[in-house]
Amino acid sequence: RIPPVSGLGARSALAELDGMKVDVLIIGGGINGCSTAQHLAAEGYDVLLVEKNDFASAASSRSSRIVHCGLRYLAPERSPLDFLTQPRRLRTAVSMAVRSLQCRRQFLATTPQRLRNLDMAIPIYHGDAYPGWQVDIGAAMLGALNLGGPSIHYQRRKPEVAAAAHPLVACLRAPETLASVFSFRDHQVVWPERVCVDALLAAKGLGATVRNYTEVTGLEALPGGGWRAVLEERLGDRVGDAGPATVEGRVLLNFTGVWIDGVNRMAAPATPPSRKIVAVKGTHIAVRLPDKFRGFGLAGHNREHEHIFCLPWGDLHYIGPTETVYDGDIEDVQPTEDDISFLLEEANDLLPKLDLKRADVELAWAGARPITYDPDRAKGRRAPAGVFHDLAREGMGDAITVTWGWVMHHRETARKAVRRVRKITPPRRARAEVSYAAIPFPENTN
Repeated sequence: RIPPVSGLGARSALAELDGMKVDVLIIGGGINGCSTAQHLAAEGYDVLLVEKNDFASAASSRSSRIVHCGLRYLAPERSPLDFLTQPRRLRTAVSMAVRSLQCRRQFLATTPQRLRNLDMAIPIYHGDAYPGWQVDIGAAMLGALNLGGPSIHYQRRKPEVAAAAHPLVACLRAPETLASVFSFRDHQVVWPERVCVDALLAAKGLGATVRNYTEVTGLEALPGGGWRAVLEERLGDRVGDAGPATVEGRVLLNFTGVWIDGVNRMAAPATPPSRKIVAVKGTHIAVRLPDKFRGFGLAGHNREHEHIFCLPWGDLHYIGPTETVYDGDIEDVQPTEDDISFLLEEANDLLPKLDLKRADVELAWAGARPITYDPDRAKGRRAPAGVFHDLAREGMGDAITVTWGWVMHHRETARKAVRRVRKITPPRRARAEVSYAAIPFPENTN
């Protein structure tokens, strides 16, 4: 079992890492890297995780925070015949729905403190790509796949009935053209950063070494297998005064998100692996709506036929995301006025009765997501999520990366990473229990 851990402890000098040899070197301290460090340490591996910024400071903390029930994967965009004529698409849809249900079920069972209920409403207009009965079919399929898990509380109602129960529905555009409104139970990660810290504390308690503000500035494949990395202290925007440290890892896990391709180029400058990600910027804005809207969420499509959410978050609601290919400085992804204006316009198109103004925006945030690169899709390939890439097939032996890893799938991603690592090298210690318990803040003893 995990020994008592009250915090990450005092920061050790970088020199103490010099000469360290570990089974697995993880680069990237987002939610997938943190969870993988925990699972590998529990499996009996010596693990070193380094993150050049703060833990969970990039895409993990800037997502829409939704733990999907998986319904949207089983609602075909045009006709159920699409699934019958394209069996591969049906397999992918069912696989993603099952994964969502499994992750949701485990999260609710083991770490309910990190989630809050999210009752989602979605409008269906006359002339939309699919009628309500097709969503009913998807909900029925989901119920069959749920295998006794927590209900998604699906229902489809007439617009006037839904509007009476859900104040955001009463704000929808063109109510006279509404066909129906369906609703279901999703969940929302309150703070993904806390989920990362839970995993880090557990990993550290199991013997892993974890260190933030530590940048990998050099990577070299070792002749007999494995990797040598040069680490430097990174404090904010400057590199620290401490000299570099050199460490070795039998297996390299590149879990750096939108930095994946850059790290691969560092590791194999002469013949780097093919492009793995496209960075897609997602911006959200947060507004304070009247009290009657508190706790209610709604999803729809913007005028570019992409998903848009209006979700409760404490006293606020956040609206987003944008979906723009990002080729700017990935060290400094910020919401722009154009992003904010776009979201206000789309929110007012979907919910015109809210009549949101620029002055209503209390805060905004943006992140860049590492969508799996696909030359035929400008914004990357969205299905499936959590794609593993064995870089040994492209000249980087004993190295693995993962693209488009979702917050909600982080534990499943970690378990898959453990299986991949076991194929390369066995663990050196006995396996320990993996605990997903939420770890409370340490008591203030001052």
